[in-house]
Amino acid sequence: MHLPPQPADELPPWWKGWRGAAALALVLALIAGGIWFFRWAEEDNSCAADQPGLYWDGTGAERECVGLTNEKAFAFDPRLKGITDRIAQENRRVRDQWEKPASGKSRLPYVKVGVLMPMTESDTSALPLEEIRTSLEGAFVAQCRANACPELSTTSSTGVQGRTPLIQLVLANEGRSETHWKPVVAQLADMVGGEHPLVAVTGLGVSIPETQAAATELGRRKIPAIGAVLTATDLNASRLFKVSPSNADYAKALRRYLDHSPLAGRRGYLVFDSREDNYVKTLRTAFDDEFGDYIGRRRASFVGATGHKPAGVPRLFFNAVNNICLTKAQVIFYAGRDRDLADLIRALSARSQCGHDTPITVMTGATGAFAQGKQVQTLLKDSKITILDASATSPDQWVRGVHAPSGFKPFHQALRDLRFPDSVLDDGYAIMHHDAVLTAIWATRNVTGQTGKEAPDVQDVYNEITNLHDASTVPAAGGELSFDDASQGWPHNKPVPVIRLPEPLKDPGAPYLVP
Repeated sequence: MHLPPQPADELPPWWKGWRGAAALALVLALIAGGIWFFRWAEEDNSCAADQPGLYWDGTGAERECVGLTNEKAFAFDPRLKGITDRIAQENRRVRDQWEKPASGKSRLPYVKVGVLMPMTESDTSALPLEEIRTSLEGAFVAQCRANACPELSTTSSTGVQGRTPLIQLVLANEGRSETHWKPVVAQLADMVGGEHPLVAVTGLGVSIPETQAAATELGRRKIPAIGAVLTATDLNASRLFKVSPSNADYAKALRRYLDHSPLAGRRGYLVFDSREDNYVKTLRTAFDDEFGDYIGRRRASFVGATGHKPAGVPRLFFNAVNNICLTKAQVIFYAGRDRDLADLIRALSARSQCGHDTPITVMTGATGAFAQGKQVQTLLKDSKITILDASATSPDQWVRGVHAPSGFKPFHQALRDLRFPDSVLDDGYAIMHHDAVLTAIWATRNVTGQTGKEAPDVQDVYNEITNLHDASTVPAAGGELSFDDASQGWPHNKPVPVIRLPEPLKDPGAPYLVP
């Protein structure tokens, strides 16, 4: 008897056989490898051991170690190690006074203030390392005055009202050209909440488009920002304040000086950097607005070799010098970066070859005295060239008590108590960064004094900055500053002294004050 054909046994699903086991093993291996890879990549992104706030960002030549440091010291450049170590040590001392106060002492609350700026340099960056270092030193002096550091000789040298909250400084490196500002601002924004919140960001680098972008983002996140050396008149954001005069103020201070000097009525010439750099662009506009009667159509451009998107060779002042010779101009208005000025001086020193033997005065505006002045001092004397610099600071005058702001003496005492030499003052950056941090502290302490809050928030601090006037002005080292909500963040009453090189002014007169 024939049985009917039976259907073949159904094959088991492929995943139940050896193929499935092999495939599963392969998938698991890939997943494990992927996890290992991503963990490795994440760990590899760190640029400092035990510093999760620091990481590599960018590609190629733009790859830099950026981010935040606080209680663990990290020197982005070995030459900064001394000051970054001191800031980290003070930050730890502040934390200890909250977590483990001395016997019989109360816990002292604290908040954080960011210092956002480049902390590395290149040959063409607008902020040289020496100015980065003095900036951090000035911020540290403000922190110590607020925290009554043990090194301060007398309680009067602290000069800051109230005792709490204490201040930690968060160092935020945005890269030598500020190109990494975005992730660093996001890190700062993450610190706004909590028991010890970030209450303000200070510094912000120099007047370039990246600074504008960072300030705009900080404003969007409701964080008050206080620029230390920002002078570009077009650099504004919703919660951005500045402790410096504007480029328009520099021009007005020079105009006041010029109108009462033997140079009045002499022929002028404008030499300007043509890049889209906020500082040089708005200084050129300020000179045109204030000195149109001196300049007329007499002008020549160059492309600077330092600052935002450097591309030029500053020695190429050939056209400018030839035209200055042709027009016999005696007052030169220089709208360029400080580090390019020395090359203009060198070019002007050879003007006798084209028949211009009369003295020349170069007028400009900057945070401090012309930094390379000592390098060309002999050249200035031999070539009959004078520099007149409308400045945010004048430490040589102020140390001698000449028109010194009332807040300068206690700042200077604290600087010496903390064992910094007076040379720290020369470029003006220590004074201006001290004043930016001091303004944040003043507003924070005002809020605490009025509300009793141990840790004010960013909204409280922003509101209080706009009320720092009349009876609540800031006794800053660089002037008795006041702020309101109607001046686009610029300070009122900021002195703008005029500095002369190579021979200092014997009787400088009272400085111009920002209205």
